[in-house]
Amino acid sequence: MTVEIDLSAQLGQKPELDLQTVVLLAQSADDVFERCVTLALQKTRATTVVIVLHCAEFDELRVVAAAGQRAAAATGRRLPRGQGLGWHVLATSAPYLVEEAFSHTEAHFVAGRPRSGMYLGVPLLDPEGQVLGVLSADTTDSDEVLGTADARLLLLLGQAAGVAYSRWKALEDAQRSARQYQQLAYLSARLETLARPDDIAREALKMLLALSEFDIGAMMTVDEDGLAHLSMIQGDEDASSTLAAALANMNEPRGLVAQVIAGNRSAAISDYHAHPDSPPELKRVRSILAAPLRSGTRIVGVIGLLKLDTPHLIPAELAALLDMVAARVDRAQERISTFDQMRQMREAALRAVGRVLEGRDGETFGHTDRVTALSLRLGRILGLDDAQLQHLRWGAYLHDIGKVTLGDDILRKPGPLTPQERALMQKHVVLGDHMLREEIFVPREVRAIVRSHHERWDGAGYPDGLSGETIPLLARIFSVVDVYDALISKRPYKPAWTHAQALDELRRGAGSQFDPHALACFETLFGHDRDEHDG
Repeated sequence: MTVEIDLSAQLGQKPELDLQTVVLLAQSADDVFERCVTLALQKTRATTVVIVLHCAEFDELRVVAAAGQRAAAATGRRLPRGQGLGWHVLATSAPYLVEEAFSHTEAHFVAGRPRSGMYLGVPLLDPEGQVLGVLSADTTDSDEVLGTADARLLLLLGQAAGVAYSRWKALEDAQRSARQYQQLAYLSARLETLARPDDIAREALKMLLALSEFDIGAMMTVDEDGLAHLSMIQGDEDASSTLAAALANMNEPRGLVAQVIAGNRSAAISDYHAHPDSPPELKRVRSILAAPLRSGTRIVGVIGLLKLDTPHLIPAELAALLDMVAARVDRAQERISTFDQMRQMREAALRAVGRVLEGRDGETFGHTDRVTALSLRLGRILGLDDAQLQHLRWGAYLHDIGKVTLGDDILRKPGPLTPQERALMQKHVVLGDHMLREEIFVPREVRAIVRSHHERWDGAGYPDGLSGETIPLLARIFSVVDVYDALISKRPYKPAWTHAQALDELRRGAGSQFDPHALACFETLFGHDRDEHDG
């Protein structure tokens, strides 16, 4: 039996309920509802009190708070349209009292089967009077009776809770947006410090997962043929491994990935199972949000967030955040691409300078490339990092740049140099250092190679008479390689030496001309191929 309740006369009376308990003491939007159901259970004769919110996107009622019998089992339940007496309250925006709930086919029982008891539901209203959901009480498994007084209390409590929840929700949304923009600003600054695409992707996905309730973050790259490949996945380790294995074989874009690529815009699906092209290998994915990554006008990837097992409402601000993150990843990737192009152009230019110098110096063709390759091999054995190896490479390109100031009469002289000519020749290292000092892109470590590669371990070299470990390490490394290549190369004043002859000469200079450790490591480069070099 259904009972119609007229509360118009009672609403003007002084409420018996201390509404401050809900409005003033709550610590969060969720706490409002927890206090609401607890207080309603205390103030009525109900055995269970429940709050459901209406989720318009999925058109379902979600149990967000419960107190009393089977409260734990009730919380989190989703009731589709037509299931549960709360739909009647939602449709009428009025209290609804049912004497025997089991007589109504739409009634929902947490226990799984109809049980005797009354049901009382009242609308949960926001400050504008819109229905957010339903506050309900029941007397399942008891002889208690709910009536007008209970309806009045629930209605007043529901109104107070609706207002308090709306205010807390607005505050929490604002705080979340502030955190998101703060994190976005941090990400933007962080991306400027990163030089590898994988590092950029990882930082972006970590931030998105931290600011959302999604479980997995993934990034796909799209090649020039339009095929998509998984390039990065973050989140729950077990689920990530399973999804990575499933996505590894997805080359032809499908589902939401294909939609994002075709539309060149972000897309969100709260219930991915309902998507007509949902891949079967993604059966655990229930909600997904994705945005394109661009290089100029071409889509080069897709970044996305995935929610597993249960559908998840995707707020508009999260979609907007993903678009902003994608834009920052685009800019960071573009910066790296531009930097790489500039670096390649600079490398090519420096190498060209070295090859021009070797031709003018009368050295054999390929001297620059040979000393560069050998220097890098020796540097790696000695444990140099990437920055040191780059400096060593540039130093190899430019080591004799100061010789552009010398005339051919000195550079190409077939016989011994006079003391005056030798003094002019030795000035090329200082002149080279001074020339490069004006170029702000040339690090001082590179200039150290140019200036000091003719220093000697015993201090008898030039131009500064440095000795031992006071000679810059990169210059000591390059010195060994430069002399070795000069010995095995034909010059105007000498024939080419064999590999064995050159090594014997280098050994005689260990501890006097060369760093003994660098020389020992240099010998290991050749292993057992001495005969091959001798031939």
